[in-house]
Amino acid sequence: MRRIVTRPVSPTQLLTQFFPLQRGLSKLQMLTAIAVIAVVAVVAAPRLINVVNHAHSPQIVTAEQDIAEIEKGLQLYKQDNGRYPTTEQGLLALIVKPGRAPVPKEWKIGGYLDRLPRDPWGNPYQYRVSEDGNGFDVFSFGAAGPDAGVDQAGVIRARH
Repeated sequence: MRRIVTRPVSPTQLLTQFFPLQRGLSKLQMLTAIAVIAVVAVVAAPRLINVVNHAHSPQIVTAEQDIAEIEKGLQLYKQDNGRYPTTEQGLLALIVKPGRAPVPKEWKIGGYLDRLPRDPWGNPYQYRVSEDGNGFDVFSFGAAGPDAGVDQAGVIRARH
């Protein structure tokens, strides 16, 4: 029977044996990694820029705050009257008691908003109630204005 004798190995001997195994990434691996990072940057950069611009635009922030106030008024109107104003009655129903049918029976004296604001670009906020009367859409056309249409990217809206 043969006996195997092992010698103790010092930490410096272990390191000198380990370093030759560490050669780094090959050129192909490096190019692949750079290509993946570039593709991710190309896809993510426009979205990130859009988010940063959106968050820092005072007009957009103002429009969002106005729409939030209008939403609160609409919720209070529905709470008192059981339904939202019709599209024909519009947002003016939050300021002045509608004379058109259906006339709200429990309309709050003084209205639901102090005033009806205009969006930061000088246009009135738009309002549409859903066909079933249980939801609504309040929006601003944004900087492009009403001529650009409802489907453009700059529309600022709240749907319920």
